Amino acid sequence: MRLRSINIYSAYLGNEDDTKTRTRLLRQDTDFLDDEFAEKVRFYDNDFCRQLNIACDEKATEMSINSLGVEGYPTVTIPFDFSVYESLTDTGRKIYWVKEIKKVFNFLSDKMNGKPQEISDYIEYLESKYID
Repeated sequence: MRLRSINIYSAYLGNEDDTKTRTRLLRQDTDFLDDEFAEKVRFYDNDFCRQLNIACDEKATEMSINSLGVEGYPTVTIPFDFSVYESLTDTGRKIYWVKEIKKVFNFLSDKMNGKPQEISDYIEYLESKYID
């Protein structure tokens, strides 16, 4: 299957309105990833996912797959500290997400069984564009 998109959102915060507001902010901040992703590795063939869902959870202590999803839509939960994130500049947030995406792909690499060099090239491309 082909990995088509990355969906980043807030885990449930105990209040639907707060969760939606936080998700809206995260999606605005991470839109660049989907654009870059489409340009570089949209047609990445792998055995694990079509859409990568990433839940940002303040209660999580480590990265985990909390749902293998159905037909290629797994959910990976990542630890997330909103108070630290909130204090970052726009550039700092882009750098933060490049580093987080790298961690997620490293975490999933054995499950994806695709061409890991394409993802590595993508991560290197993002790092050089946003971090250097």
